[in-house]
Amino acid sequence: FIDAHVHFFTGAVTSSHHICMDIEKSKSADDCIRITKNHFDNYPDAERILGFGWFPANWDDAPLPDKHSLDEAFPDKPAYLFCADAHTVWVNSKALEESNITKNTIPPYGEVVKGADGEPSGILLEGACFLVMSKLTSFPPTILREIFTDFLKEIAAYGITSLSDMTASTMDDDFIKLFSVIKEIEKDGCFTSRLNVYSSLGPCENYEAEKGLREKYGHSGIVRYAGLKHLVDGVTSTYTGLLLEPYSDRPDTCGMSNFDKRFYEEHVIRANKENLGVRLHCIADKSVRWALDIFEKSNKENDNIGNMKGLKNSIEHIEHIHPDDIPRFKELGVIASMQPYHLTLDVNEKIRRVGKERCMWEWPHRSLLDHGAILAFGTDYPVVSFNPFANIYAATTRCADDGQPTGCNPNERITLSEALKAYTFGGAFSYDMENETGTLAEGKLADIVVINKNLFDIPLEEIPNCDVDLTICDGKVIFSRS
Repeated sequence: FIDAHVHFFTGAVTSSHHICMDIEKSKSADDCIRITKNHFDNYPDAERILGFGWFPANWDDAPLPDKHSLDEAFPDKPAYLFCADAHTVWVNSKALEESNITKNTIPPYGEVVKGADGEPSGILLEGACFLVMSKLTSFPPTILREIFTDFLKEIAAYGITSLSDMTASTMDDDFIKLFSVIKEIEKDGCFTSRLNVYSSLGPCENYEAEKGLREKYGHSGIVRYAGLKHLVDGVTSTYTGLLLEPYSDRPDTCGMSNFDKRFYEEHVIRANKENLGVRLHCIADKSVRWALDIFEKSNKENDNIGNMKGLKNSIEHIEHIHPDDIPRFKELGVIASMQPYHLTLDVNEKIRRVGKERCMWEWPHRSLLDHGAILAFGTDYPVVSFNPFANIYAATTRCADDGQPTGCNPNERITLSEALKAYTFGGAFSYDMENETGTLAEGKLADIVVINKNLFDIPLEEIPNCDVDLTICDGKVIFSRS
């Protein structure tokens, strides 16, 4: 299995005891605080209170909380509670103070939400989240090594042989520290899955540092530098996904883009010129259209019509699209990198946000395949579990865990063969590794997974209960259930 979209660094930390993940089960802000307190009562020496996984749809669309309840619960330590989609962070006053966030702080994009008094309310949206993102990995190198090594064991048990870090960090000291730790683990022969690291697209004039990393680490080894990524819009749950038409339940807005279209055009064209592939986060139909327009312009500017040069440009997520744009993926050679289980996570929230008619084109796996697109599947971990079987089940049935249909377009389900191809070859293709892995063939790398059941011999409903018996990466056994 090749997971085409992972946040390795933050995901590794969230799989450790250093962060409370149980808040994904919370039903309200008070419940979220209670769960967090219970977790950190067991770790009184923790420097910070860290949590990940609360989600507005699970709180019955209650108003977003503020810092005051967190201040009361955690008066002496900074508290950072990340929403499941990582596009919203709920913090207390100590966290605002530690991160130097004041009423005058202006993030590169997004918003530091203000209260009635004009002071930060404790909610950070979109680009403002990056003001505190480094706190998730703010541990000494020795602790990070332990966290990353434990995480590699966990993903091996799921049969994942290739993954990525899609955080799109700028090349600052924090990025260099994290990259240095994983390269040391690789040097010691302990990095057991292939990791493709992406840094931030722009603002940059020449991408010399990125080209240097690509030249040094882009073509061999287990840990590879793979390209660039940026976010065009946010998420529909907080009305920051960019729509062509207004939201159904908030007709005063069409959402937002993080920068203007020209920003992305300039940097994608320049990156592609330097042979650097670009992955653009696009949730809603207008952002998807923008990205396709941008890749089309880049193809023309770089003498790459139809992507004859094989650049690995992709659009990430594509949770909602206008049907006119579906054929353009094949025409432009753009990869559709998607996460099927997010339809389950969404719990039909998008139907409320954008309306049933437009949701006929949410997570359009079938339509994209029918129009010749290359589909790559992933999880966006830690947004949802690494479990590939849950993703495969969601893609082939369009049903939630309880077997009940989810969404309003069951016609977008795909076959088991197509789902497996998206989880193997599709992921390899997105990482520019389709000639090395992604299929079993003589001369390719020995990345192999053995499952306890033949998926083609069981009902689709039994797929979520399957297990991996054996995982081999680079010819080495990295997991054996026995």
